[in-house]
Amino acid sequence: MSVETRIREDPVTESSYPRKKRRGDRMDGWILKDLSSFTKLVPHLMTSRNSSAIYFKEKIDVTDFVRYVEEKDQELSRNPINTPQGSVDKITYFNVFLAALVRLFTLKPHLNRFIAGRNFYQRKKIEVAFVAKKEFTEEGEETVIKESFDRDETLWSVVSRLNREIRTVKSGDSDDATDILNLFARFPKPVVQFSVAFLDFLNYIGRYPKDIYKADPMHASVFVTNLGSIGLKNVPYHHLYDRGTSSVFICLGEIHPERIFHPETGEPVDRYLVEISTTIDERISDGFYFIRAMNEFKEILNNPELLEEKLEHYPVDI
Repeated sequence: MSVETRIREDPVTESSYPRKKRRGDRMDGWILKDLSSFTKLVPHLMTSRNSSAIYFKEKIDVTDFVRYVEEKDQELSRNPINTPQGSVDKITYFNVFLAALVRLFTLKPHLNRFIAGRNFYQRKKIEVAFVAKKEFTEEGEETVIKESFDRDETLWSVVSRLNREIRTVKSGDSDDATDILNLFARFPKPVVQFSVAFLDFLNYIGRYPKDIYKADPMHASVFVTNLGSIGLKNVPYHHLYDRGTSSVFICLGEIHPERIFHPETGEPVDRYLVEISTTIDERISDGFYFIRAMNEFKEILNNPELLEEKLEHYPVDI
């Protein structure tokens, strides 16, 4: 069943989860209580995020994805698309990849869950964090960008926001995450240690400061590192962080041409491939769900034109 067909069968919802606040909810997530008894016990049996991590790695055929991005980029150079966030006159593999991730987290909402205070939560927004270099040199300063998205985002709304943030970083302007890190770096080590421990405690009880949360990349749906930007084809696995609430970490390799054997004819063919490694907190769902999510992601990457339109139907499951 195609992505487009199945989307039409899913129930209609609002762009954010339409639910009244109830006891146990947090600023960043709705508490999940209708879970099996064993599932509720899991955070008590497996207490840290990193020790509960499982790892996926797959080399994906992205030939159709590459063709789409190259053709669309040429089209945009002639006819930019205007959005409320600004004009889009170019796209890259990476920002279309991030738009595909936003769509995946919409269609597979279990990926957007996290555990804090040994309770399960459904994150209210889709929040993506990634590293951006101001200059592509060994000395080039790195900064982390965190952007929040609704579930009905289109490719153009995602790309325009990402382009705006990346331009801000590369222009040398300060960003919230860097300001916070610079502030903590000035403190003596015992003060830093106490501050981090206190923030972890506030996160545990669901009282994390909102102003810090907005810029803290450890509180995101997914953290992505684009190792393809430095020419790395074979990517490592990355650990999860026990700080914060991020349940998914993705390493993206370089898109590269490779000769493979056609699965049906057995003939050698030239295709574009990319290696992706994914680290997931296994407590948020089950292995079958993760495998289905990976298959879903491949479908989205091979049908990127669907990202141009808003989703009108998507899962309510929280």
